[in-house]
Amino acid sequence: MGKKLAFICLSLLAIAGCDQGKPKEVEVKLRNAAGDEVGTATMSEQPGGVQIKVKAKGFEPGSHGFHIHKIGECEAPSFMSAGNHFNPDGKEHGLLNQKGAENGDLPNLVADGSGDIKAKITAPNISFKEGKKTLYRKSGAALIITENPDDGMTQPTGNSGKRIACGVITPKTKGYKE
Repeated sequence: MGKKLAFICLSLLAIAGCDQGKPKEVEVKLRNAAGDEVGTATMSEQPGGVQIKVKAKGFEPGSHGFHIHKIGECEAPSFMSAGNHFNPDGKEHGLLNQKGAENGDLPNLVADGSGDIKAKITAPNISFKEGKKTLYRKSGAALIITENPDDGMTQPTGNSGKRIACGVITPKTKGYKE
């Protein structure tokens, strides 16, 4: 494995090996506004999209919005540096939108009575493979958890409230597509 490829794999926290710079599984560390690690999201390419397994703690019990954002930055405390939702298909927001959802729209996460989140979802409109839906872009991407549930319709964010946790999926690295 060349130095550049090894660097990319290590930068992405690949935990299951690399295939020409594309990790098979990526672990994303989720942090709150104070910078504390509150969980992880393990992402892996599957036949139907990217599977995301979330394990997190310290949240208010109940539902929370969950989205992929278009910039791989998590500048606390607001996480606005992550930009808008990842949306290369140019759709409107909301999993319940009759015109189709944004690529970065994901089902809500539910924190149990202890504030723990354990979820496994598949995001069908994103990929680690080359193409317009890839998360391997120069600007990267980020996972965001919000304080309120996403209502699935309201533009542009589903009335999901402020961003309370963030994790960088891919780094800004030379060689990634934009």
